[in-house]
Amino acid sequence: MTCDVEAARNGRRWTDRARTALARPRGGRGTGPERRFGTDRRARVAGVAAAAMLATTALAGCNGGLLGTAKASGPLDCGKYEEKTPESGAPLLLVLLDVSDNSPATAQRVEARLQPYLDTALKDGSFIRLVASGGGPMTYSDCFHGDRMFEIKRNNSRRAEKDRTAAAKALGTEVSHIVQAEKVNPAGSVTGLLGGINDEVTSARSTPGVKVTDVTVLVWTDLLGTGQDADCLNTEGKTASPSIAEGLVKRCFETGQIASAGAAKVRFLGVNEGTADRPQQELARYLRAELCRRISSDCS
Repeated sequence: MTCDVEAARNGRRWTDRARTALARPRGGRGTGPERRFGTDRRARVAGVAAAAMLATTALAGCNGGLLGTAKASGPLDCGKYEEKTPESGAPLLLVLLDVSDNSPATAQRVEARLQPYLDTALKDGSFIRLVASGGGPMTYSDCFHGDRMFEIKRNNSRRAEKDRTAAAKALGTEVSHIVQAEKVNPAGSVTGLLGGINDEVTSARSTPGVKVTDVTVLVWTDLLGTGQDADCLNTEGKTASPSIAEGLVKRCFETGQIASAGAAKVRFLGVNEGTADRPQQELARYLRAELCRRISSDCS
């Protein structure tokens, strides 16, 4: 089993994508009492050292590198963390990565925030489906395609815990590589990922041999979209206030760009964990609250 990206869906592989440390431009600092985000922004490009680091990462295999490569140690053997799905089915862990910064530091933060969820998935048994976007088309991973149940089962509880910890770390490292491999566009937002939740869940449920029970959606995002007027979560020029956040999110649902996720649990990760200034952080918190109010009854 390889860890190539699902090329049939997007016509590309992780290894074909530019591995730059270009960060999506974010809102500028407040100007005056309204704390309005500025509109003159430039993407930040990492120095030669960071680029060299990413280039080195790109040459490694899945155990220490990117999906779809087959160097020294070869691609990650996802199958060794998988078990046969019970007749009663298993939960689905849907991971959505809104990659606005593909630096190693950000990748490590994403890995750390996902680690507890990966450990639980391996303990209880769960399908895992991952979708990433840096402002462009969605990209997928065969390792986290949602068609096989991840679980670590051992007769000895101590051995099970030890192996589960190692497996969760390996899968977390895989996520880190995905973040670093994602090409980041100058403009984009999490709108497309949120708007696709129901389609992704439906796709997983319709996969032969897959029986999904509960659904948990993990969304890594800073909620600070930029650069596209038609995007309902474009925060450029927006004041950090509850009413502005309410208006933006209301538009998202009225225009059908985002819909309710039904009974799925939704967890927003990454809000206020980057370099955003205080007005941006406040707007992101307001947006998260409004999104949670509309997208799911179990949301945080």
